[in-house]
Amino acid sequence: MKVIDHARGLLLLALMSLSSGCVEMLYSDNQNAQRQHARQMREWLAASQSASRQAAPAKPVIGDALVKLLTGQTHVIEYRRRTGDEMPYRVSYAYFRADGRYVFLDTHSRRNADSSPGDRWRVADDALCIAAMSVGVDEQCYVLKQEAGGAIQYWIHKPGDVSHGLITSNVTIVRSGLQTPMPLPAEPLLR
Repeated sequence: MKVIDHARGLLLLALMSLSSGCVEMLYSDNQNAQRQHARQMREWLAASQSASRQAAPAKPVIGDALVKLLTGQTHVIEYRRRTGDEMPYRVSYAYFRADGRYVFLDTHSRRNADSSPGDRWRVADDALCIAAMSVGVDEQCYVLKQEAGGAIQYWIHKPGDVSHGLITSNVTIVRSGLQTPMPLPAEPLLR
C-alpha cells in the first residue's frame, strides 16, 4: 500500500507541476533556451512591424547622395527607454570612413576606434552594407530613407527574410568626422 500511495503522490506532484506552468522542467536547458529565443524573436518581429507602420514618411536616399550621406560622417543614435525621456540611456556612434572602414562606438561598451580594424562598410544596389566581423556579425544591409526634417531611417534590406523592410534605427544627429562617446550621467538606482 505504501508503494501505491507513494506513486500516487508522485503522480499528483507531477500533475500539479504541469498545471502550474512548470512545463519548462520537462525540457533540457538547450530546448528552453531555444523556446525563449523563439518567443523573443516573435516579440521583436511584432514590435518592429508596429514601429515600421508608424514610421514618418521618408524618401529613399540612393546613388551618390547615399555615399555622400555616409562618407566621413558619424551617425549618432540615442536610445531612450520611453518617448518622453530627456536623457538617453545609451548612445551609439557609427562612423563611415572614406576608405570603407566602419567604426562603431557607444556609451555602453569599452570599445575604441582601433578595436575593429577589419569592420567595413560599402554601398551596393542603393543599400548600405556593414560587415562588423569584430563582433561576429555577417554583412547586414540597410536601405536609408530621409524624412523631410532630416532624420535618417535605417530599414533592413534582407530579401526573403521576415525582417526585410522593417525599420531598425532612426538617426537624428549626423556629425562630420569620428565622434567619441561622451559619458552619460549615472542613472538613479531603482528602489
